[in-house]
Amino acid sequence: MSSRVTSQIRSTSATCSGCGGESFSVVATGRDYIYHGTEDTFRYVRCGSCGHFYLNPRPDISQLSLMYPANYGTFSNRFQGRANILGRIKTIVNRKRLKGVVARLPLRGRVLDVGCGNGELLIALRQARPDLELFGLDWHFPAETRSALETQGITMIEAPLEAAELPVQPFDLIIMLQLIEHLWEPEESLRRLVRGLAKDGRILIETPNTDGWDRRLFADGAWGGYYFPRHLNLYNFERLAELLRRVGLAVESQRNLPAPLIWVYSLQGVVQASFGWKSFLTTLFGVKNLPLVAAFALLDSAAIAMGFMTSNQQTISKKA
Repeated sequence: MSSRVTSQIRSTSATCSGCGGESFSVVATGRDYIYHGTEDTFRYVRCGSCGHFYLNPRPDISQLSLMYPANYGTFSNRFQGRANILGRIKTIVNRKRLKGVVARLPLRGRVLDVGCGNGELLIALRQARPDLELFGLDWHFPAETRSALETQGITMIEAPLEAAELPVQPFDLIIMLQLIEHLWEPEESLRRLVRGLAKDGRILIETPNTDGWDRRLFADGAWGGYYFPRHLNLYNFERLAELLRRVGLAVESQRNLPAPLIWVYSLQGVVQASFGWKSFLTTLFGVKNLPLVAAFALLDSAAIAMGFMTSNQQTISKKA
């Protein structure tokens, strides 16, 4: 955890990425409760025309290094499978969620993981399907990550998705785990990815769900799904499906997923808003508290079984 606050993040006003509308109502306000990279207060708004949730004002794309510091989770060993049990659990869960769609990939199929972070998922895919051609895209690859992926024969594309040059040969599967919410231009970015899909290729997206039952419990802005200031756009089932249809994708399935980390981040936000980020409670309600994470995973699993919406969703769509 950072011990000091960095400079102010340069932000600009935003319009709705769903419909271009300019009218909105404020949904929540909050700070960077996780990395404390700035003292700025941010606000989430809801479009008055289409209901889309987005950060407004939002950081300029030039502020990436302030939004994602060196100790950011997927750049560091915070969730790395070889470093701790939480990372191993995370990798196992992700592999299980992807098992069905990966099983349908052709021999020597091509897979792109957008926002691949430390590459743990790609390395797990390499072990499960050695025949696959694997690519990872992220705006920054630390030296340790670069070395690990090169060793596994995984091709890296180092650039923000909005500016990345994708290979000419199409992909059979594009994975976006907790990524679309970080994009400045989600629709244009998806259009670029669709152009890079093979015929009958699929895109698998996991992202927070604004219809999650727990969001209402943290209405003052502490809900972990806001993840100030890194989450720029948020969706529910309907708004995400509409976006995918607009870019030429047919939705095959949508389902709720447990969201234990969002619960943990929500509690951290509540604690820090009340007692400050140096409170011992911040550590107590941290992601390394495995019993707490497990308890929230079970709670959300029970909620899903009873028909409730959770704060995490998965959508699989196919090139139309």
